[in-house]
Amino acid sequence: MNREHQQTSTEDVAAQLSTPAAVNRRRFLVGSAVVAMGAALAACGDDNEDGGTTTGTPTTTKPTTGNAGEAGDLAVAELAAGLEVLAVNTYQGALEAATAGKLGTVPPAVATYATTALAHHKEHLAAWNKVLTGAGKNEVTTPNATLKPVVDAEFAKVKDVGGVANLALMLEDIAAQTYLKAIPTLTSKDAIKLAGSIQVVDQQHQSILLY
Repeated sequence: MNREHQQTSTEDVAAQLSTPAAVNRRRFLVGSAVVAMGAALAACGDDNEDGGTTTGTPTTTKPTTGNAGEAGDLAVAELAAGLEVLAVNTYQGALEAATAGKLGTVPPAVATYATTALAHHKEHLAAWNKVLTGAGKNEVTTPNATLKPVVDAEFAKVKDVGGVANLALMLEDIAAQTYLKAIPTLTSKDAIKLAGSIQVVDQQHQSILLY
């Protein structure tokens, strides 16, 4: 009985993600967000050309020293870390809402996914912050300022597990596309490898949510 109920609930969540309204809304938000993140990445690319100081995350940015390629890579690292902070906060908030009973019945499979995805994003954040601190910069602890209002507004509309799943899918889509755009702007092999490995994980998250 419990297994059957869990399966039905999970299928209901998947059905919510596939409705025309949900798909169209998600495409619009993801498209707008990716354009904004693309502009931010272009600014990071400018640092690769002139060695200027990035302002992608003002509260954590120090003057950058070293060659232009390093400056651009560190700007991307700050941008990526801010995106990971946002993902961590979003999944943590979703789990807290579920624990408080604000999302109704939560299938165990959904809770397991959220817990696992949260752990992944914490690992990704730690990896980018290691890059930053290794270069003498501060850790990023605040969410990306461009995406936070968008995610916060959508989170405020969440009423159930389907809403959380839709929000998570949107965030993972934005993250995956942002990393894909970031890779060609990077110069360090280690940074390229890190961004590529994270992009794959974000795509896996999308696949799980859509399954």
